[in-house]
Amino acid sequence: MRSPFLLLLTATGLALAVPVELLENGDFESGVLSPWTTNSWTISTTEPHWGAYCAFVEGNYWIRQDFTPVDVSKVVSVTFWHRQPEVALFGIEFYYGQSDYDFDIIHAQGPDWSEYDATYLLRPAGNLEAVRIWGYSGGGPDPDYNYLDDVSIMYDEDLSLDQATFGTIKALFAAD
Repeated sequence: MRSPFLLLLTATGLALAVPVELLENGDFESGVLSPWTTNSWTISTTEPHWGAYCAFVEGNYWIRQDFTPVDVSKVVSVTFWHRQPEVALFGIEFYYGQSDYDFDIIHAQGPDWSEYDATYLLRPAGNLEAVRIWGYSGGGPDPDYNYLDDVSIMYDEDLSLDQATFGTIKALFAAD
């Protein structure tokens, strides 16, 4: 079990909390998908964003990782790299319970690797416990290839709500 935060000592001797990664194998560099689950994604060595491996699927299939639930207001960032040569769309889901999730459509930025920051798609309150990313199918004449790499969810246990990403806005919504 990983510690919820890492302490660093500064030159003055003060301890600072540093965000930690919630996901395991988000860069797929183990060469296998585990602990990700999927209904069709595979590991690929075809032009990964970084390193030797990335995840790949042809079509509208999902890849998911579950983790110990965390307070969503302490999530610092949700980022990933995606490549879709057909330049269409894909989806992302954030799970706050077994059947309690939000689904959002993301439009691909271009045929090459693009970084996406999905932090703003999180709910203002609740416990985040999984992320699921969908591929795409249908539309153009080309194969519906989807590549995924460097998926990251950074979490800071010691982060106060007003320090969080969009913290002031989240605090307003959480008060409702």
